[in-house]
Amino acid sequence: MRKLVEKINRIPLWAAFLLYQILISARIFIEMGEVKPSIFVMQLFWFDCVLMFFVIGFKYILKVRNGDLPVLFAGGFLTYIPMLYSAVMHHEWHLNFINPVSFKQVAFDMLTLLAAHEYDWPMFPELVLLVLGSFALGLLLSGKVLRSAAAALFSTYASFFCLGFSWFAVNPEHPSFSHFASPLPDHVTYSIFYGLFFVILVIAAFFREIKARI
Repeated sequence: MRKLVEKINRIPLWAAFLLYQILISARIFIEMGEVKPSIFVMQLFWFDCVLMFFVIGFKYILKVRNGDLPVLFAGGFLTYIPMLYSAVMHHEWHLNFINPVSFKQVAFDMLTLLAAHEYDWPMFPELVLLVLGSFALGLLLSGKVLRSAAAALFSTYASFFCLGFSWFAVNPEHPSFSHFASPLPDHVTYSIFYGLFFVILVIAAFFREIKARI
């Protein structure tokens, strides 16, 4: 396994990110079929934001070098698990953001990793593998148990909390924690939001490198 990780990490960071975009793009089209450009962009930025939480966790908690980051982009393969799990369980595909109705409900969904959720339960095996896989990867890269556990838990739960729940919505009929009006179509608004959020996360992840070039 170590040799495989070392081979993957020989890939330039930009090439690994491009591979991730291809994996996620294919996953979006398989899930949704024919999709509007604004919806595609929103979905792509959403997955990119999830990835950046893991980059931040591994860089700042595990203290890995940029040269150890390309292997994280292989996580794009994990995004196919809920679709496969749904097919095996003969479940109609119906994933969506979770409506946060109470602190207790949010805490329960996060602690159980959606195992008992009414429609997002196919996410459970992917979330479990994200926790266990990122812990094992962190341990392989650093040899530090506590830091690996902290990086895995932070990356998974921070991305889950920020991106898995419907904290805001444009459509007043969409169940959400809050609503606001936008002059733009719904998914265009969401695309802009997740695009900006992705930029913020990239700046946070590579702040030292960006600062060194200014």
